[in-house]
Order: sequence, then C-alpha cells, then structure tokens
Amino acid sequence: MSNPRQRLPAPETHRHGEAVDVVFETIRQGIITGRFAPGQRLVIRDLTEEIGYSRSTLREAFRRLAAEKLVSLIPNRGVAVQRLTPQEMADLFDIRVLLEGQAARSAAERIGERDNRKRFMAMWEKVRRGDPSDRATFIEHNQLFHSTIVELAGNTRLPEMLDQLQIPILMHQWRTIMTRRETETSQAEHEMIARAILEGRPDQAEVAMRRHVQRAKRRTFDTLAPPKP
Repeated sequence: MSNPRQRLPAPETHRHGEAVDVVFETIRQGIITGRFAPGQRLVIRDLTEEIGYSRSTLREAFRRLAAEKLVSLIPNRGVAVQRLTPQEMADLFDIRVLLEGQAARSAAERIGERDNRKRFMAMWEKVRRGDPSDRATFIEHNQLFHSTIVELAGNTRLPEMLDQLQIPILMHQWRTIMTRRETETSQAEHEMIARAILEGRPDQAEVAMRRHVQRAKRRTFDTLAPPKP
C-alpha cells in the first residue's frame, strides 16, 4: 500500500484526469489507513505542499470524494473528512452484510470458471502468509481479500455499489479495534470464507461472509459505546 505521506510523481508526468485519479486514491487510502480522521479538515495549501499537485487538481478530487460521501464540502470552511452518525454506520454495515454475502456466494459458484481459481489462489497465498501483528499489511491484505471476492462475483455493478458505501469511513472506525487478537480472529474468518469459496460451497461462503461483517459491526459498536458506570 502506498504511504500517504510519500510524495507522488511530479504533476507534469500525469494528464489532468490521471492526476485527479491519483490524488483521489491517495486521500481515499489516507482515510482507510487513519492518516485522515473523520471530522478532520483537509487544507488545500497543506496538501498541495505534501503531494505536489495543483489546487485545481485537488479541488476536482475533493468533488469526487464528496460525491462518494467520503468528505464534506463546507461553505466558507473548506473540506472535512465525513463523520458518520451511529445510525448511518449501522445502516452501511447492514447493507455490506447483504452485498458482500452475495459476493461470496457468487464467487463460490463461479470459482471453476475461466481463471477464477488461479486468481483467488494467488490472492489467498499472499493474504494467508501475512503477519497479523503488522497493521498496515493487514489493512492492505484485508482490502485485497474483499475486493478479489467482489471481482470474482462477476456482477459488474457490485464493485461500484460497495465503493459508494463509504467503506473508508467504516475502515477508519474498524481500525480503532484492531488489536493482535482482532486481526487473528479476522484472519481465521477469512480462512473459513476462502475454504468455502475454493470448495465451491455457495451457502457456506455466504454465511461465513455475513458472520464476518456482522462481527466487525458488533466489535465496532462495542468500542464506540461509552463505558458503563
């Protein structure tokens, strides 16, 4: 995963549209990794100095991020990373349960088609060898695991739909609970999902994925809840 603090290639090496893509993805990854926290203001001047792109490129990237509800454009105050209410977070998790459960089912049904098994195995070999104590690597592998399943599901609209669910915001909240024990549990759940997909068991793949996302929801809200007196 690219480091959000690392300077990007000089702006002149990119066409404008490509530059906007790069800035958009850099900020998006910054939200996922915790570089930019919910509610944090994104100052164009600071970002221009940090990543080396023009104000117009940043403004256009901000508009794209706002369209995906990852940032808020605040009149006379600039741009801030979106902050979700508990109800919004709950609703998004519930939608993820349904969509990612269906993705796992479809991936299991299609595992024998074309080079799907080869693609899945290449991903899984990388993910399963990861060190659960390395948070940055785990975040990267977690993204890879889920995105590969969505790709293999074969539904052309599904990746777009999931991208619109403010996953980076949820990922930031989830990072707050990311202990070694949590990453090991998550990795064990990944293994159950992977086994069901590779064995072509759609029902089990869907159930395992739904449980995986539902547990992430419970743990997130347990962490966010105020301590009991």
